[in-house]
Amino acid sequence: MDENQFKQALETILDDLKTKLENSKGIDVFVKNRAKFEGWLKVEIVNILCNRILDKTDKIIPEKYRIDVVFDDSALELKTVNTNYRGEDIENKNRPITLNVEQLEKDIDKLRKLHKKGIKNKAILFVVFPLPGNKAEKFEAEHLSKLRVEKQDIMYRQFKTINGITNRIYSVIVREQ
Repeated sequence: MDENQFKQALETILDDLKTKLENSKGIDVFVKNRAKFEGWLKVEIVNILCNRILDKTDKIIPEKYRIDVVFDDSALELKTVNTNYRGEDIENKNRPITLNVEQLEKDIDKLRKLHKKGIKNKAILFVVFPLPGNKAEKFEAEHLSKLRVEKQDIMYRQFKTINGITNRIYSVIVREQ
């Protein structure tokens, strides 16, 4: 898979996930309670890969090289980042967003080392929730810059849960430094 095909695959994954997240009553419950749902995310991404992107499902390997999903010569690491931003209809809980962002940084470093394994396309995909009001811009200004990635390698889709809570899915292509 070349870089353009990989980028198109990421766009397809973002679009399909956005639709699934917007229509899921279950995800609405998780977002309102600031609970993580990485396992569900992994299954849905593999389903998208099987049905929309790859012609053979034997090219997909979950949990290879301690990476969530490996397919062809590509790797995806997945995260859910629950924030501590306050909002209506959202359970007030203290969530260490800084620790979540530090974990994203570690995962990006892990992905950068995969060139030794023959993996040429790498990305981290993460859902940031909840992001009520103008908190998406605050999150990006305060935290996205810490990831040491090029701005042009960041894609996102904003979505609202069934009960109207705003969130974002980000995909970041990871390059060697």
